[in-house]
Amino acid sequence: MGFLITVILILLIFAGVIFYFFTLAFVKQDMGDVDDLNSPVNKPLEQYKEIIQNGIDHIRSTAHTWHYTVSFDGLRLAARYFDNNSKNTVILFHGYRSSSARDFSCAVKMYMNFGCNVLLCDQRCSGRSEGKLITFGVKERYDAKVWAEYAAEKLGAEKIILGGMSMGATTVLLSLGLDLPEQVKIAIVDCGFTSPVDIIKKVAKDSFKINAGFFIPILNLCCKIFGNFSIYGVNTKDVLKNSDLPVLFIHGKADKFVPCSMSEEAFSVANSKCRIVTVEEAQHGLCYLIDPDKINNNIKEFIKENL
Repeated sequence: MGFLITVILILLIFAGVIFYFFTLAFVKQDMGDVDDLNSPVNKPLEQYKEIIQNGIDHIRSTAHTWHYTVSFDGLRLAARYFDNNSKNTVILFHGYRSSSARDFSCAVKMYMNFGCNVLLCDQRCSGRSEGKLITFGVKERYDAKVWAEYAAEKLGAEKIILGGMSMGATTVLLSLGLDLPEQVKIAIVDCGFTSPVDIIKKVAKDSFKINAGFFIPILNLCCKIFGNFSIYGVNTKDVLKNSDLPVLFIHGKADKFVPCSMSEEAFSVANSKCRIVTVEEAQHGLCYLIDPDKINNNIKEFIKENL
């Protein structure tokens, strides 16, 4: 009897640990106001606080309208639309537990200066969009498709650029494996990871000093039970091998969260119309802030060549 109780206790503890990591990784959490640059979550951005705040203020003060659509699984999705009287529309997807205004604080003004409309999306579980589980791009890729269809059908976009930061970049890359509207012409992705499994292993090793290989199948079981999705079988490299769409990869060489090698691996199997731009000293998501001229010029040139 004592042995049985011990086994049950061990199993309960193990189940508790797995559920803790599942909640930590996938379940929506109250992150406070991510756009508040005085918040502790934004401490790594302290050096760039003024630039980012100016960008957020620009987004808030520039005329825009809120638009809503419904995901394939019934969630209400929200986005801000900046109408620049253009036939070209950029659709932007932010990163993991982040916000559209913070991640694209500099990008909205940049793309509008290029003469594009901007559709700034709140990813599921963020901002005004509904959702309880973040799926590392697995379900978010279908949201990207829905927004592309919305822009083409409701907003009259004739040429669409899909853009993403971090998990948003992975969202965009994975969406290229779907049947996107013909109006989608190019993708611009900044510091995306290759797959949910790859980034979970990386973070588990760096943050918790554990090898997640043993736990991931059980985490995936939780994903299937509680979220009806699997983190297996989705990889940007597999998608890019079969995509003809021009993609501009952007990544910081000093990125310790999502290593630059992930973009380099994806780029290595991409078509000849794709390009990669790296910034030597840039950490995660900071390429534009470190070298705005380089990023601005490369994006502008890439759009001119392919749009």
